[in-house]
Amino acid sequence: PEFKKFVNLLGHDITISGYGTLPKSDNPCFVKTNQEIIGKLANIPIASTVFNEIVNLPEPEEGTYYIVSRITMDYVPVGREDVFCVDTGPTAIRENGQVVAVTQLSL
Repeated sequence: PEFKKFVNLLGHDITISGYGTLPKSDNPCFVKTNQEIIGKLANIPIASTVFNEIVNLPEPEEGTYYIVSRITMDYVPVGREDVFCVDTGPTAIRENGQVVAVTQLSL
């Protein structure tokens, strides 16, 4: 399909070098979790986190590509070729150690 737009489903703005800044989502996409205390170590609780379901991931729309967090990306249903995350690895642009822009997207 022909590219129409990116939709940022994160709770913060993201800047893609060579493309522009995408405003944060008012209704971010995330994965619901539950935590269970499974024991203690030196009297500090140890929690097990279970990831359940993705919340606020829109249905596919021709030409529209969605950007979610890395953790959310791991739970995107198989076959969704319209969902990416930003690559904050070594190719990201940093100022004072903080990512200010990314140069590529990731699956």
